[in-house]
Amino acid sequence: MIIDTETHVVYRVFPQTINPTHSRAWRFTWHEFDGHLLVAEMDRAGVDKTFLISYDAEDIYWYLQTEGATMEDCIAGERYTRSFVDAYPDRFLWFSTLKHPDRYDVLSKLNKDFEQGAYGVKVFPAYLNLDANDKRLMDVYRLCASSNRRVILSFEDTLPPTTPSVTEYWHQLDEILREIPDLWVQLNHAGAGASDDPASDPLNTEAEVGFEITRRHEHLFISTSWLGKVWDDETEYPFPNYLRRLERLKDGCGTDRIMWATDWPWLEYWMNYPQAVNSIVRHATFLDDGERELFLGGNASRFIEGVAS
Repeated sequence: MIIDTETHVVYRVFPQTINPTHSRAWRFTWHEFDGHLLVAEMDRAGVDKTFLISYDAEDIYWYLQTEGATMEDCIAGERYTRSFVDAYPDRFLWFSTLKHPDRYDVLSKLNKDFEQGAYGVKVFPAYLNLDANDKRLMDVYRLCASSNRRVILSFEDTLPPTTPSVTEYWHQLDEILREIPDLWVQLNHAGAGASDDPASDPLNTEAEVGFEITRRHEHLFISTSWLGKVWDDETEYPFPNYLRRLERLKDGCGTDRIMWATDWPWLEYWMNYPQAVNSIVRHATFLDDGERELFLGGNASRFIEGVAS
């Protein structure tokens, strides 16, 4: 079984009509990336299931601001995503995204999401402008642990001193998992924050703090799309720099703790969906057959095992 541990569906991002300087080569500016298309891509690549994460413009407004964009520049959301989850319940494992606890009763909303089938929740602490171990987020983690749901965490788009650095977030995650050891966490992009933070890139020695913390906590798993939040392979299949970073993660964290992901459709400009699979199946020579099976789906199956959706 192959499981993609990070995908999204969107109607438009940076719509062409109000962003005419964006190239049409970025197809999501004019082309819908919906659940029907995602299933078709999964079918042609031989992917069985995916963690499908819903968010709307409010949820990623921090990122939109860094791009000089507004709330009008992302058209997606929870209802849109759930319409496809309902259509393909055997393919999509839905995760909602946490709203800001200052503006919403997030615990009540999470309970409702769980009742509606969410496997867990994604948390962007930098987007929320919070420490990862903020008391309000700790309450969220405790609810997830007690409800047998999963947390997807992403440090991306850090901006110290407004936000903690990647290294600071790693130490906060260590504290979270020491305090709530039965919490299962998937960390996206291998813990990358801003691309210029040296701890974001697995090839840098500064990233080794994350390797050590990952090995320390048996319920912490590393999702591996857009490693370092840097894509420096352009369209050069089989993406040798990506594979170098992935090999470093395997050596640093252990094969039993890393999980395959694409972040579809965000990298579609450079890498189509079958290439994302084939770069691993045909070219990740540092993985033996058993390790490849764990990476492509076995670890993800273990991560979600026992979740009652």
